Amino acid sequence: MATISRSIQEGQAEAKEVAGGPGPGSAPVRGSELLRRKGHVLDLTRPLFEGMPMWFGHQRTYIVTNQDHEQFRRMWKTDVGFYARNLLLSEHAGTHTDAIVEYDADGPSLTQTPLEFYYGEAVCLDLSEVEFKDPDPEAKGYATEAVVRRAEEKLQAAGNEIRSGDIVLSWFDYGDRHFPSQKFIDEFPGFSFDGIEYLAEKGAVNIGTDCPGIDNSLDVQFSAHMVCKKYGLVNTENLASLGQLINQRFMFFGLPLNIEGGTGSPIRAVAWFPED
Repeated sequence: MATISRSIQEGQAEAKEVAGGPGPGSAPVRGSELLRRKGHVLDLTRPLFEGMPMWFGHQRTYIVTNQDHEQFRRMWKTDVGFYARNLLLSEHAGTHTDAIVEYDADGPSLTQTPLEFYYGEAVCLDLSEVEFKDPDPEAKGYATEAVVRRAEEKLQAAGNEIRSGDIVLSWFDYGDRHFPSQKFIDEFPGFSFDGIEYLAEKGAVNIGTDCPGIDNSLDVQFSAHMVCKKYGLVNTENLASLGQLINQRFMFFGLPLNIEGGTGSPIRAVAWFPED
C-alpha cells in the first residue's frame, strides 16, 4: 500500500474540503468484507425510541435533538457539523439487565457486580405453552417447575442441557408477537416462584425473557424477582428473537453500561455462534 503523507496544513485543507462535500453513502468504503467475523451473531435487542412501551414504575423514554449539522456549524463557527441527540431514559428501558440492588436493598449495584453475570454460555428454553390469562385460576400464565421441567426435556432431546453457571433465556413466544403494543407492557406471562427457583437450584446465574419482566404481570409479589434476591442472581428482560434460539447452546453477551451505583442498564444483547 502506498504511503500517504501530508503536512498538518494540507490535511486540514483536505478535511475542510471533505466537510463541504457529500459522503460516500456506504461504510466501509473499502468493502463490506472488512466486517466479516468468525461465526455469526443474532441481535436480541429491541429498539429504543420515544413513546416505546415502559413498565409503569419506570421513566418514559424521551429523545430530543441536541443539535443538527447546520446548527453546530452556525453555533460554533466551524466548517464541520456534528449531529447529536439527548436521551432521557430509565436504567430499565427496552432490552435491559437488572442489578441485584434493584430488588434487594442490600444487594450489589452494577458497578459492584462481576461482568461474568452478563456474558457466557447460554441455553434457551421453549416456554411457549405458558399463556397469559386474566383471571387465571389454573395458573396457565406461569412457568411453574413442571412447565420448566417439560421445557428442559425438549432441550435435552436436542442434545443440550442446563449447566451450572449458565445463562438461561426463556422464550414465551410473547414479546415478538406483541411489541410495541399496550398489551405487551400490560399483560404478559412469567415465572412462578418454584419455576424460577428450579433454575436457580440448577446453577443459572442470569435468567432472561422475551417479556417485559420475568414475573407474570398479575404477580404483585414479584415472585421471580424475589427468587433472584434469595439466590443472588441477575435477570435480563425484554429480549427479542428468542424463538430462533430455542433448545440451542450459544454464547450470550448482554453487557450493561458502567453506571456508578446502577440498578440496571439498557444493553445490546446478542447470541454468538462462534463456529458457524
